[in-house]
Amino acid sequence: MLLAGALNFAVAASAQETQPPGEVPTLPPVRIEGNQPTPTYFQPEDTGLTGTILDGTIFSNAPAQGYRAPTSVTGTIIAIPDVSNPATVSTITRAMINDQVALRFTDMLRNVGGVGILGDGLFPDRLFIRGLEVGSRNFRKNGFLDPTYVARDPQNIDRIEILKGPASFIYGSGDPAGIVNVVTKTAQVNNPFAVGGFTFGSFQEQRWTVDANSNVTQSGNVIARVNVAQEDRQNFVDFGYLNRTDVTPTLTWLIDDDTTLTWMGEWHKNNTQGFAGTPAVNGNPLALPPNRFIGLPGQDGIRAQEFRQQLLLTHEFNNGWVGTIGGNSLFYQFPGQQTFALSPLGGPFFARGVQQILSENEQSQSMIANLAGEFDTGGLHHTAITGMEYVYFDSNSAYNLNAIATPAPPPFFINPVPFNAVTPNYNSPTPQLPILNSQFPVFRQQRVGGYMQDFIDLTPTFKAVAGMRYDTLTQTFDRTINGVTAPNPTQDFTYFTPRGGLVYLPFADQSMSLYYNYSQSFTPPGGGIYLNPNPLKPILGQGHEIGVKTQLLDNLSLNGALFDISRRNDEFNTGAGILVQVGEVKSRGAELNLVGNITERWSATANYTYTDARLFDSNLGFNGQNARNVPFNTANFWSRYNIIQDDDRIVGAALGLVYAGQRAADLANTLTLPGFDRWDAGLFYTRGRMTATVYLENIFDVQYATSSASSLQIFQGAPFNTRANILYSF
Repeated sequence: MLLAGALNFAVAASAQETQPPGEVPTLPPVRIEGNQPTPTYFQPEDTGLTGTILDGTIFSNAPAQGYRAPTSVTGTIIAIPDVSNPATVSTITRAMINDQVALRFTDMLRNVGGVGILGDGLFPDRLFIRGLEVGSRNFRKNGFLDPTYVARDPQNIDRIEILKGPASFIYGSGDPAGIVNVVTKTAQVNNPFAVGGFTFGSFQEQRWTVDANSNVTQSGNVIARVNVAQEDRQNFVDFGYLNRTDVTPTLTWLIDDDTTLTWMGEWHKNNTQGFAGTPAVNGNPLALPPNRFIGLPGQDGIRAQEFRQQLLLTHEFNNGWVGTIGGNSLFYQFPGQQTFALSPLGGPFFARGVQQILSENEQSQSMIANLAGEFDTGGLHHTAITGMEYVYFDSNSAYNLNAIATPAPPPFFINPVPFNAVTPNYNSPTPQLPILNSQFPVFRQQRVGGYMQDFIDLTPTFKAVAGMRYDTLTQTFDRTINGVTAPNPTQDFTYFTPRGGLVYLPFADQSMSLYYNYSQSFTPPGGGIYLNPNPLKPILGQGHEIGVKTQLLDNLSLNGALFDISRRNDEFNTGAGILVQVGEVKSRGAELNLVGNITERWSATANYTYTDARLFDSNLGFNGQNARNVPFNTANFWSRYNIIQDDDRIVGAALGLVYAGQRAADLANTLTLPGFDRWDAGLFYTRGRMTATVYLENIFDVQYATSSASSLQIFQGAPFNTRANILYSF
């Protein structure tokens, strides 16, 4: 389980004091070693501490120090200092999100090396990690499965942790690419506050936010926090729009000094334009301007919403062991319509298809129980965890694919209505003929997994980790495509996934470590329209990683890693919901990550990644083709310097770069997206309880492609734009 807030991990297990009867359970002050960066603005939640038992267990993270997070729990569940963890976990902290006025999940990915955006009009948060595509069912929220297709809103996010590499040994049915875990804000005891915010800028951006925290009872043993966001804007794409509402309350009951019960709810509505990218014209992926809309104005659109609840009980036993048990309930839907280029007709003319999501109702119910603690055996110190997870996932959906065409005689049966993408006429008739009708009345997964993990201090300089998980999963997949029902709808999977790692700490101050890890992964096939015959195969993976981590300064870390990951029976979306399973994808590369504070006034995050990801499947004609959307070279940096920083005010500025080399636009490598470098900047002003931030994106107004699904669905980046945010704390 993942709990927000923290004490220093090294002293967390022994930091509690007994409280007099009737007083609110609290923890003593904690001294965090090293120079702490001055907050970029006044925000009560910057410390991440809740003032409850949630701060004092090994399930808790240490507070983020500006852009740098000293510990993480993703991939381990228990908080492990980064230098001792034989894996790469990149954390997007709240300070990063605020400084870049990040309003979408994809805005935040610029800070993570080896992670990029994938072209998907239905799943806007879709990404790749180290060259491998990550599906919706490899996202977590506070440790619980979070497979929603609704675009994530940043208002309630405390941090985002991205584990790179297989994580099935803890999470089960995990992807070899990695895991994305969103950590939400929690209520704070005896700390009433309210933070109001307003964001405005290009494309008629208007966003209002509230973050309020208060004691519910006079004694303070019940605390509450609520985050609200309301956003309305247009888009750089013609006819684009966004209407979003997010309401997230959380409530914590301090039952006694050792026990807490926390509930979190969320209702999120996200209505937006149904946009499926632009096609390449005569082999040029940037022939059309970024504002070009290929669809049907007034008809295309996605109307998504979700409702979730989480309930978590935490208890610390007398022997220092800590147990958690919790549940998560998530319901979401995203009906709508998208129109896209279906096939080229020569020059600027294209046939168009209309994808109609008639119904898409999905739910995920899960429970997790964990027990963790520390003990010694034969001179070895152990930090161990054991747990179980149950997940029930259910989906009921129906899709139609129509062509904008008129009837024609055999053998083609349809006569496409040409659409001129260079000089579009949106008022022309758009008759539609059905091409594909698909119904998925049942896509259901039930899985139970048990796992154990042990971090072992072998000597003062050597540490080891060993973990294993055993999963059983039953999947039922009823599907009818154009009136034909697929046979054998039920499959059973049973898999054992191990993990091991070794860490060498050559210096007594633990300022550097060398590590190696090996892990395996198992993922069941997802739902969709498959070109492959039955039965569908599980997606299996394994990964090797070797790396070095070093702390250059008190709050500045530099990490480097070499990785080798393979994934068999991979799934790729070829467009319009059509899926294909590829024999094998292999990804090898290296990455370098720098994050933290160079001086008290100067903070930075930078990364470089080399990735060589290739597809292999003789039956499908793949023989070393480059993975779609994955460049060989990517680099990012963001550097902020406070010109004035004193007791009265802070005045700062920042400069950043996003670079991606050329990469394949489609699975067959018939088209290449050109490389690009995008420069951004930021301005900051803080005085008292007010903070103002201005973010300037693409300051040189470069035309570039961020991602693609195929040569007919290319997603371009926004031209030069600005967004400004004003926060006031009451």
